[in-house]
Amino acid sequence: MESAALDKLSDFFSKYKQLTYTKGEIIIREDDEPAGVYFLKNGYVRMGSIFESGGELTLNIFKPGSFFPMIWAIGELKNSYFCQAMTEVKVYRAPRVEVIKFVKENPEVLYDLTKRILIGLDGMITNIQYLMFGNSYNRIAAAILLLAKRFGEKLDGKIVINFNLVHQDIAHLAGVTRETASIAIKQLENKGVIGRIKKKFVVKNMGKLTKELFVGASEFDSPVAI
Repeated sequence: MESAALDKLSDFFSKYKQLTYTKGEIIIREDDEPAGVYFLKNGYVRMGSIFESGGELTLNIFKPGSFFPMIWAIGELKNSYFCQAMTEVKVYRAPRVEVIKFVKENPEVLYDLTKRILIGLDGMITNIQYLMFGNSYNRIAAAILLLAKRFGEKLDGKIVINFNLVHQDIAHLAGVTRETASIAIKQLENKGVIGRIKKKFVVKNMGKLTKELFVGASEFDSPVAI
């Protein structure tokens, strides 16, 4: 986010109530009317959906500087998704009508919001492609690649995804079970494509990881229900 837009957002939202959520805590429940628009000061939040089977799919991940749920706030659509803290989270919550007024009066903020929406949409489209056509191994590779592109930082020629993730987080992005995700992650580690620094995933070679999107693995050929 451009510093000018971020400064304006911070100044605007800081007038409102600050809330803290622990890892795993639900901020907005699926199908509930949100209490307002949330500005993410610290931490990471996932937006997702729950299926009748009980499976979950992560559709987007918000990082500091994001504000949500804008599908509800600007699109004036019913909220159909939940938002859950992936780490300890601090947010400000402002009334919807005041946020809409603020965005309309600040073109640079509106531009940044549009940019964020398009980046998120690109990630969702990529994920959908592999959910529909890739096997579970391809889905896991795609999920890690997406995380590396959006949240990665370069370190000694590698890409470190800059917040802690467990196998279940990757599984939710790929639409597979945790057990299936663990098998695929282990294979990627054995191939030397990814690794870990404490609880952070590390992509050792982005080119090799991209190639794994198209690798067939017989043990993952059957569809996995979510």
